[in-house]
Amino acid sequence: MFRKIQIMDRVWVLQDRADCCANLVIGDSQALLFDTCCGWDDLQGAVRKLTELPMIVINSHGHYDHVGGNAQFERVYLHPADFPLLSLHEPEHLERWRREMAPDAGNDTPAVQAGNWGNTLQLDFREFDLGGLSGELIPLPGHTEGSMGVWFPSLSLLLSGDALTPVMCLNFAGHLSPAEQEATLLRVMELQPDIYLTSHQDHAFDGSLLPLMLQCVRDTQTKKGYAYEYPVPPYGSGRLFLNSTGSEPVALICEAK
Repeated sequence: MFRKIQIMDRVWVLQDRADCCANLVIGDSQALLFDTCCGWDDLQGAVRKLTELPMIVINSHGHYDHVGGNAQFERVYLHPADFPLLSLHEPEHLERWRREMAPDAGNDTPAVQAGNWGNTLQLDFREFDLGGLSGELIPLPGHTEGSMGVWFPSLSLLLSGDALTPVMCLNFAGHLSPAEQEATLLRVMELQPDIYLTSHQDHAFDGSLLPLMLQCVRDTQTKKGYAYEYPVPPYGSGRLFLNSTGSEPVALICEAK
């Protein structure tokens, strides 16, 4: 069960029942699938309803809600720095997550993948060509050390995974510091993307949000933030720094110290 949202010609967001998103970009000869969601739904089938082209599949980072569907594909690429995160995905935890986040997921859904990541390979290339559409892998460390984005210059489009969610999370496994998140935001602002996609929203954001996110990160140097508990899987506590409560809230959650 996937929602399919078309962002522009050749670019789709596929959203699973846990509101996790994969990005699909279709070229003339190949397609890119960026993230594989939680694995509780038939992502392979959803993609094949949109294209039959050969696919390059890349994980934005190693958290389970981005790699859970890896087993549905022949090979998937992940940055080497995030391979240690795969060992943290224990079956008991994942089944609890599945029950809470997808209570309607019955026996007809693919099994939760844990412990077998043989088809997940180390990302060892920086550029690719989908046929009439070239992409570049961009390091986006902060949310995790190995977080990656994909930049399509001809579309002025960046696929960012969790690196650029308006509520930035530096409180989950593998996170880095606010300073490293700041460096990532500055790098993205130099690209000047017209729009970017994340892995938890079904719509695109424009570059006007980035300065607010940057200021929010810098506020951690002078403000104390508020105690915060992340209420849904994978859970976690932290300190919340809020920049905006407008139509798109901007905030940063840091690990509690």
